[in-house]
Amino acid sequence: MRGLTLEQAADKAGIKPAYFRYLMSQLNGTNLDLRTPPEPGERARRYSPQKLAAWIKNGKPLPASERTSVPEDTDAQTHVAGTAVRTTNGNGWTVSVEDPSILVEANTLQRAWSLSRMKAAEKLGIELEELVVDVTVEFPAEQAAHFETGRQLAVEAEATRLKAEQHRLEGIRGLVKAGWRNNEIAAAMGMTPQRIQQLLAGK
Repeated sequence: MRGLTLEQAADKAGIKPAYFRYLMSQLNGTNLDLRTPPEPGERARRYSPQKLAAWIKNGKPLPASERTSVPEDTDAQTHVAGTAVRTTNGNGWTVSVEDPSILVEANTLQRAWSLSRMKAAEKLGIELEELVVDVTVEFPAEQAAHFETGRQLAVEAEATRLKAEQHRLEGIRGLVKAGWRNNEIAAAMGMTPQRIQQLLAGK
């Protein structure tokens, strides 16, 4: 496996995908980046199972944020949806929450998100640790169109990759039925016998 998809990584971390995506935007490009090295033609970076496991074990830390880690029991928390927009003058961010109704502005996205969370918790009458604001960033139309096209292509690429892997597996199974031994298949395909065995076992 080349790595985990965002949804798979979020599931292992016990975090909802939308919130996990936001958290990863804070980690990407830092020493806490959980992604695997980029591969040629890859449109959606995957996440390293080893790095993810270490991040979880260390308490899911965040870099230079208002808090030091992600709360563990995210399913027991209250989730509200927010929308983040970069201000027209380019000097800050606004985050709006519909329920409860909140609008905050700050000089960074992280700060605006943090303020919206504090105000929402106050309005809802709950502890800060009990609330998660799932923020969706609103991009300019032209860039949003590129991102959406990229997302669709990534989905198509993933479907093509899975189809290709299935064909390869069927080919290997056919060789086994034809009497080929695992070490012969491995030598012919440039793999190890152990990898052939893993593929046949569905790993």
